[in-house]
Amino acid sequence: MKITAIIIIMVICAAYPAGAQNITNIVGTGGTYIIKNATTDFFTLTQSTGQIRIHRTLRLENTTNSTTGIIYLGTDRFIHNYGFGCLYFGVNSGSFNSTLFNTTFGHSTLFAVSGGSSNSVLGYLAMAFNSAGSNNSAFGYASLFFNSTGNHNSAFGHLSLVTNGDGARNSAFGDSALALNTLGNNNSAFGYRSLGSNVTGTDNTAFGKYSLNNSKGSFNTSFGHISGLDLTTGSNVTCIGYASMPSTGTVSNQFTLGNNTIQMLRCNVTSITSLSDARDKKNIRDLNIGLDLIMKLKPRIYNWDKREWYETGIADGTKMKDVPTAGFIAQELDEAQINAGADWLNLVMKDNPEKWEATPGNLLPVIIKALQEVKIENERLKNEHSELIAANSYIEQQLTEMEQTQKKLAVEIQKDIKSLKNSRKNNTSGKE
Repeated sequence: MKITAIIIIMVICAAYPAGAQNITNIVGTGGTYIIKNATTDFFTLTQSTGQIRIHRTLRLENTTNSTTGIIYLGTDRFIHNYGFGCLYFGVNSGSFNSTLFNTTFGHSTLFAVSGGSSNSVLGYLAMAFNSAGSNNSAFGYASLFFNSTGNHNSAFGHLSLVTNGDGARNSAFGDSALALNTLGNNNSAFGYRSLGSNVTGTDNTAFGKYSLNNSKGSFNTSFGHISGLDLTTGSNVTCIGYASMPSTGTVSNQFTLGNNTIQMLRCNVTSITSLSDARDKKNIRDLNIGLDLIMKLKPRIYNWDKREWYETGIADGTKMKDVPTAGFIAQELDEAQINAGADWLNLVMKDNPEKWEATPGNLLPVIIKALQEVKIENERLKNEHSELIAANSYIEQQLTEMEQTQKKLAVEIQKDIKSLKNSRKNNTSGKE
């Protein structure tokens, strides 16, 4: 049975006097409670479903205090717009402190806000304890959960920037990205748990799952899945490529390109330009190490059988590569440079005692010096050879002249002998 608004109002007014009172209207089974004018329904309650329909608009007054302009869910505030340009959706979302331009969606979002403005929040407990931080964006469960006064942070994903307190201008995209950051500023993390251990490090950039496990270091850059994972406190370190790692977790001022399985570097040019301006160098003098050191080096051929390929960490030859490689042995390089008093050449990097690395490119000046020494020695030998050739030519000429003189003397001697023989013969005939 349908009861019109007019009948209901008449019944209510007639049955109850003014003043405090309880009013109960019962809709019969299958019935509908309707408020309307002569032609238009405004409000409908259907008994069979308990569904309420508002056919026009529902006006809620602006929230001016804790009792005005609020929609509750149970006993908890659920929707209100306290503050200028603010809108809060979610159980216990927002507070009743003066703020500007905050927008939230989610349980307890911006729960403790006191003065922070221009924050955009979406997700359960996102920015729950923000007090005065402004211009932040948090999207995801507990993202920027502990942020209090940090400004200009962007967190997208489950637990991004969850412990950030005063850190500012950080960008975290991915589950648990920058999860432990508290005071670090100007960090950018993209990927699951990227920069996940960063606490106070600043100006770091990480792209990729688990990239850059940094805690305090600054000005680090990492690109690739688990790139820079071993770095902890080092600064100004760059790791590019899957599993590219620095030599140690505390090293600084280092660039790593690719992981330890990379076998070829490709580029359109074949050399890397480096700083070499004379105006930036002092105490310039000729290198005095050359051929002697080169002759002590031992170029080798070998097959890789890396320890990290084995679960036990001990290489037994079962995973040895079939194709050999030419190069040097780091320990032998180190011995050669120490014996030459030239360990300053840095032919071997020993930052990690378990993994020595060689830098044979540092031999280039020594090789050039050795070639110059060989050239000088070769020129000396050529000059000596030329002198020997000239001396030999002179000797040959003298021998030729002596031979010719000998021949002439032999002819003269033969003539003299013949003349003597003829003279003796004539003398003998005269006596007879």
